Amino acid sequence: MPFLLDFWNNKWLVSLATGLLLGLSFSPFPFPFGLLIIPAFLGLLRLTDLTASAREMAYVSYAAFLTWNIITTYWLMFATVAGGIAAILANSAIMTLPMMVIWHLRHRHLPLWLTSLLVPGVWLTYEFLHFRWDLSWPWLSMGNTFATAPWLVQYISITGMLGITFWIVMCAWLLYRSAPAPALLVVFLVPPAGSLLAYFIHQPEPVDHIEIAIMQPNYDSYLHLSGYPDAITPLEELLGLTDDAITPQTRAVFWPENSIKALIVQEYPGQADRLIHQYVRQWDIPLIAGSSFMRRYDPGTEPPVIRGHYGGKPFNIYNSALGFHPDGSMDFYKKAKLVPLVERFPFVHTFSRMDRFGWIDWSELAMFGRGRDTNMFDVDGYSVPALICYDSVYPDWVRRFVREGAAFLVVITNDGWWGNTSGHIQHYEFARLRAVETGRTVLRSANNGLSGVIHANGDVALKTTYWTFDRFTYSVPVYDRITFYVRFGDWIGWMSLLLSVAALVLIRFSPKNRPR
Repeated sequence: MPFLLDFWNNKWLVSLATGLLLGLSFSPFPFPFGLLIIPAFLGLLRLTDLTASAREMAYVSYAAFLTWNIITTYWLMFATVAGGIAAILANSAIMTLPMMVIWHLRHRHLPLWLTSLLVPGVWLTYEFLHFRWDLSWPWLSMGNTFATAPWLVQYISITGMLGITFWIVMCAWLLYRSAPAPALLVVFLVPPAGSLLAYFIHQPEPVDHIEIAIMQPNYDSYLHLSGYPDAITPLEELLGLTDDAITPQTRAVFWPENSIKALIVQEYPGQADRLIHQYVRQWDIPLIAGSSFMRRYDPGTEPPVIRGHYGGKPFNIYNSALGFHPDGSMDFYKKAKLVPLVERFPFVHTFSRMDRFGWIDWSELAMFGRGRDTNMFDVDGYSVPALICYDSVYPDWVRRFVREGAAFLVVITNDGWWGNTSGHIQHYEFARLRAVETGRTVLRSANNGLSGVIHANGDVALKTTYWTFDRFTYSVPVYDRITFYVRFGDWIGWMSLLLSVAALVLIRFSPKNRPR
C-alpha cells in the first residue's frame, strides 16, 4: 500500500510512531500491550536505514525517546515541574547514545549471528551502566514492559530483568534482518515457553509463614505535616489505628516512607521516639517505619559532605527506615538509591572535592545523605529489609538483601507525590519482577497506595485502592532457596559490556557496507 510505504520511508513519522509504541508498551497499559516493545524497537532499527550518519540517528531518534519519556513518566512533573522536565529531556538525550553505536553496526559488513549478539549487547550496556551512576534512571528499562506478565519471564530468576531487554532487542533485530525462520522461532518461543513451564510446574514450598501488619495511612504529602497541627497528632492517630489492626499472631508492623513526621535524632530520643516505644513494648513486636533520620558521626568518620553539627558531632539527614523494638532499641536502614535532583544533588562529593576554595555551600545543595549498607531488621528471627521507594527498581541492589539472608522483601514508599497518575501503578507492577528475580514474597506499604502482597512467582495476592486509608495483616510465605540471579547478579550486564567493547573494536576496523 502506497500510504504504508510512504510512512515506512519517512524518518520523522517512524520516529514519532516508535515513541508512541514505546509509551504504550509500559504500565498502566495491561498485557498484551507490553508486546508492542518489539515493533517499537523495529522502528528504531528502521531509523538506522533512514538516517545518513550516527549524528543524524541521534537527532531523529530523540523525537522517539522524548515521546516515550513523556508518555511513561510525565508524572515526574507532579513532584517538581522543573526537575521533571529536566529529567525527561536529559534521559531522552542519553538514550540516543546506544542508538549511535547501533547505527554503526548496521552499516558494517558483519555476519548476522554476530550482530544478533552485539546489537542487544550495546543497548543492554546502556541500561546496565545507567543503573550505576548519580543520574541513574532505571524506570524505562525495556524489561519493565513485562512486569504485568511475569508468567512469561520466569527466566529472570536466572538473568535478572536485563535478560528481558536482551531478548526484546534480539527478537527485533532478527525480525528486521529477516533471519531464517528456525532461528526466529527458537529465539521468540523458547524463553517464554520455558517460563510458562516453570510458572505452572515449579512451585517451591515455603519453609514458614509469618503474619505481618501493613498500614496505608493516606497522608496528603502536599500539605505541611499532611495538614496536621503538629508531628505528634498524626503519630498518635496511626499508632491507635495500628493497635486496632494487629492480632495476637502479628510478628511485625510496617509503616510507609515518611510516615513519621517528626525528625528522629540518633542518641537524642524525642517525644515521637518515646511514644512509639511505649506502644511497641505493649505489642511486644517491632515496628518498622519511614522517617527522616539525623545520623550523628564521631569526628573523622563523617562522609565528605555533611549537613552540619549537632551536639558537638557532624551529622547528615537520611531518608530512612527505622526499627523500633520492644527492648527499647532502635536500628535503621538508610536509603541507598536516591532520586537525582529530587532527593540528592548528583555528583555532590566529586564537585565538593573540586571546589578547592569553598565557594559553594555544598551542605545546602546535598539534600539527603546516601546509605551504602544492606541493613535489615529482625522479624521473629528472620532478616527482613525495608526497601525505600526508588530502592525497589534496582534489581541488583534488591538481590543483595536476599543473598545476605532476607526471608521476604518489604517496600515502604510514598507515591503520593505523583498524584493519581500512572507512576504509582508502574511502581507496584515493577515489584512483581523483583519477586520473580529473587524467589521472595514482596510486601508493599505505600502511604496512599498501592500497598499489597506479591507472591514469589510474580502473581498479585493483594492490592489496595489508591488514595484511601487501608490496613491489613497477611501470613507471609517464607522461602530459603537462592536463585541463580541472586547468587551471581547482573552477569548478563557484564557480558554485554564485553560485547559492547567488541562492537566498538569491530566498528573501528571492519569494512563499511556498500552504498545501496
